[in-house]
Amino acid sequence: MATPRPPFSTDLLADLHADNVAPDLSDRLWPQIRRDPEALRFLRSLDDVTTELRNLGREPTILHPMPDQVTARLDALLDQLATGGPACSGEPATPAPESPEHVATVHRLPLARPAQGPPSTRPLPALDAEHPDTEELEPVEPAAPIPLRPGRRRWRWLAAAAAAVVVVAGSLITVDAMRSPQSPPTALPTPQSGDDVDISDDLPVSQLLGAMGRRDLSGPLADHAALVGCVNAAGLDRSILGATNATYHGKSAVLILLTGPSSPKITALIVGRDCGPGNAHVLVQQDIG
Repeated sequence: MATPRPPFSTDLLADLHADNVAPDLSDRLWPQIRRDPEALRFLRSLDDVTTELRNLGREPTILHPMPDQVTARLDALLDQLATGGPACSGEPATPAPESPEHVATVHRLPLARPAQGPPSTRPLPALDAEHPDTEELEPVEPAAPIPLRPGRRRWRWLAAAAAAVVVVAGSLITVDAMRSPQSPPTALPTPQSGDDVDISDDLPVSQLLGAMGRRDLSGPLADHAALVGCVNAAGLDRSILGATNATYHGKSAVLILLTGPSSPKITALIVGRDCGPGNAHVLVQQDIG
């Protein structure tokens, strides 16, 4: 197979940087890359990105545990999916008869840990001073597909499987926001006053995210159309991710979680119980993430 020649594609350089190119082809590429300033500049930028990501993984403000109550609700959703039970109703799930074609295995992923050593990407091979690279470039031939190492194909399958789990969980959380305007909202039980979330003045993220996937409302905002009208009155046209009765500064309020201005942000909106179309009564609006 002919060795690719400059200018090298960014995909090829990224594969080479991650050691995803066959060893024999890699040995033929490095002499040419050492003579290409643009290729070297791109590889050094990939080194900078790797270092930055490794440093971010040690930041507690970036990587922190999910609140326990959110973890419990997501685990319950995944358990219901695995048994084929109702995913969004308030009734306990009834295990469905298992069949080889409809059984899903759910695994708990471990928390990411800070890297203990240098990155696993292959360093730039050193040039042998006793045998300098003086060979001429091979004649130009049509470029052939670059064979990737088996490890990269396995990682693609793992990434696709993880993305599928995230999409399913996200669809369950936002299913109420995607409901057709013509379909009537499902009646929900009226919570007791002791169920109200008491939000601290410093607005801790764990308390705000506690409304994720919930719809524990009483009063006018228990009606889906009224809740949407309240959000629109606040000047926001976002999907509702959850809402619950709350207490803020000693007064009755409602905590609403919305999709943020850009992914992956989430907007927390605290409004008075009288919020509705034409009357926003916004107490707090804060972006998370």
